[in-house]
Amino acid sequence: MTPERLQRIRALYEAAIELDTSTVAGWLARECQDDAELAVEVARLLNARRNLPDWFSSPLLGPSARAFDFIMNPSLAEGMQLGAYKLIREIGQGGMGTVFLADRADGAYRKQVAIKIVRPGRNNADILDRFRRERNILASLDHPNIARLIDGGSTAEGLPYFVMEFIDGQPIHRWADAHKLNISRRLQLFLQVCEAVHYAHQRLVVHRDLKPGNILVTSEGVVKLLDFGIAKVLDQPAIGDLAETATMACLMTPEYASPEQVKGQALTTLSDVYSLGVVLYELLTGHRPYQLMKPALAEMVRVIEEVEPARPSQVVTTREEAPPGEDPPHPVTPESVSEVREGDPRRLRRRLEGDLDCILMMALRKEASRRYGSVESFSDDVQRHLESRPVKAQQDGLWYRASRFVRRHPLGVAAGALIVVTVEAVLLAGASEMQVAVDAGGQRLPAQAVVGPQLLTWVCVMLAAFCGLVLLLRPSRRRVAGALAGGIIFAAMWIVRLRIDYAMGWWKSRYAGMPDLLSLFSPWLMLPTLVCVGAVPILICWWLARRFGARGVLLWIVVLSAFLTLRDRVWWERILGLMTISHGPAVVLADIALMALGFLVGYGVMRIIAGPASNRTMQ
Repeated sequence: MTPERLQRIRALYEAAIELDTSTVAGWLARECQDDAELAVEVARLLNARRNLPDWFSSPLLGPSARAFDFIMNPSLAEGMQLGAYKLIREIGQGGMGTVFLADRADGAYRKQVAIKIVRPGRNNADILDRFRRERNILASLDHPNIARLIDGGSTAEGLPYFVMEFIDGQPIHRWADAHKLNISRRLQLFLQVCEAVHYAHQRLVVHRDLKPGNILVTSEGVVKLLDFGIAKVLDQPAIGDLAETATMACLMTPEYASPEQVKGQALTTLSDVYSLGVVLYELLTGHRPYQLMKPALAEMVRVIEEVEPARPSQVVTTREEAPPGEDPPHPVTPESVSEVREGDPRRLRRRLEGDLDCILMMALRKEASRRYGSVESFSDDVQRHLESRPVKAQQDGLWYRASRFVRRHPLGVAAGALIVVTVEAVLLAGASEMQVAVDAGGQRLPAQAVVGPQLLTWVCVMLAAFCGLVLLLRPSRRRVAGALAGGIIFAAMWIVRLRIDYAMGWWKSRYAGMPDLLSLFSPWLMLPTLVCVGAVPILICWWLARRFGARGVLLWIVVLSAFLTLRDRVWWERILGLMTISHGPAVVLADIALMALGFLVGYGVMRIIAGPASNRTMQ
């Protein structure tokens, strides 16, 4: 279902609940006369609203709705003294308690803190137990991105409270918008959130209420995670199945809840992974993954369970009315979203396409087992994207990995390509001079005098390339020895190939007195050249195996063999004019196969000597 259709359903539903019940059916038929399915969807929402229990008629759910209506007890009025602290004003409410700003008032030192107190009327055994549990959880967490517990106690009436570090900040999405952070800086900010949540998970604490309102950012740009009121310690038993389910139904925030959470199923750290995905989705796009219409709880559950969110790169091109509770209510448009991110809607869409689409869609998968296995894995993929490394959420194809490598090392790749072009140009210039000499001297010039300078140039170039690869890739000594041994095997296979070509009549010398092709080459130059020509690609095979696996190695060998086979034909026949070569498809394929076999056997020898490449992803 598209965001536009959800917006249309929402508008019709909210208009219908303002009408008299007797007129709704006729009005809906007129509004949806061209779309019967639209009328069915709206009617389903209206039926769900009529079937709600009485206690659900107040807005319990959502980021801006308070969980319970109550009358503040006069004993908790502002200005009251709690231990060494004096209450200044109310700064927030949660599902179980009220949070006050307070001052240290005993004269020891001045410090503003936040004090959370169980609200009168919510002091039953389950709530008190949960409140104490939150206090114990905060006491066990000591992390720079988690609001710190300072003190605790009970009021004269026996209501527990605890004193926390006061965070003077804004919700993460508002702070990012106010500072007009681009996508990369928003991702770096999000990594701080992941560090805090991962720290809590390491201590077996699941937050269960991750949302922008519980993630504040200070004026210094430091993230602080708040409100562990409905957090769960994994190695402790639940308060009770019924009590636990009822509490979650009242206190969770559906817009950020995972599918298993809205269904009342057992939760793990993967539920927090999902909620973090929703937070990041909103942080990057300005939209929420779903448009949930209250108070139709059954419809909320259905949407979260069944409806797939639009990809981030798609949703930023749509217009949406302000989310419920937004003050002031401004519509979300492509222009307003991109203005505080990348400056232009098209640039923002391109920035989100690819990696970020895949990362967010993986974090928001309905099945917990198909999401990231941990917050650390989620954070690692975000970090890899920032470093232009391949992300786990993307399809792990060879072309994708290669493109990420080029993006990460553009200067190195450009320099390597320039070196290759320069070397080929030098060799081509030398070959042109040799061709002039051959044309001037005819066959009076010895063949080795023509080929020798070429081989000497190749020896120098390939030896330099091999040494450069050793310095760059830092292989072990056994790996270097294995590559050289593989180069020797390749040289032997190349000579065998040349013998086969000569025996089959595919390659012929143009020197009448030197029909044997090997006699055209000086052995003292030919063997070092062939060893280096084989050792360099074989060492590259080891590097490719570490990053792309066996498929990368095979593709490299096939492409390189085809290139060298075609290049040899042009070089020796067309440019130097020393040989006559057959160009039939079967002959060319046979030469490519023999060349590839030489590389494969040489690579196998290197693996025997130095062992297989470690299975690591591209760095």
